Amino acid sequence: MVTLIFSTIIFFVATNIDDIFLLMTWFSQAKTTEQKRFIVAGQYLGFILLLTISIIGAFGALLIPKAWIGILGLIPIFIGIQSLVSLCQMRKDKSNRFVWLLKTASVTFVNGVDNIGVYIPFFSANSLRNIILIMVILLALVAVLCYLGNALVHQPLIAQTLERKGHIIVPFVLIGLGTFILIKHDTFRYVFNF
Repeated sequence: MVTLIFSTIIFFVATNIDDIFLLMTWFSQAKTTEQKRFIVAGQYLGFILLLTISIIGAFGALLIPKAWIGILGLIPIFIGIQSLVSLCQMRKDKSNRFVWLLKTASVTFVNGVDNIGVYIPFFSANSLRNIILIMVILLALVAVLCYLGNALVHQPLIAQTLERKGHIIVPFVLIGLGTFILIKHDTFRYVFNF
């Protein structure tokens, strides 16, 4: 049992450490507690979707070519370009509180979609009882990740940098993330050879 808990924690850190930067940039832009709650909810929504697909895959129902998964890299690219356009127009859409939820959920999902290939064998190697325990641990660790993302934003150096440059950094991070996903999954070659 202790080995399972320890390996799940290591597994989570190894596959989700990159989310901390995204969470920090989002929390730095959130001005209200409600927006922060939607960021946390979006993180959970995206992560639960990843877990759901991984469990389905562990039971052998998911056979999606790697290159097709890479096409999901277009989502953060679109969000990043949309953010740049809004930045150029000097217009912020703060009226829609669900923007935080959808943006966080979609980028969390897309950023973690390559982890499905790791999650599936991890779940496949465990019993149903262990899978349930693993999921409870993973969901608790998402809360820790969100807490750390928000706490790090309040560190003076990080806070000042993100306060001044966060609105400029985020679109480029998202575009870079989407491009990385497309390249990592060899999507360009697959699409052009198809």
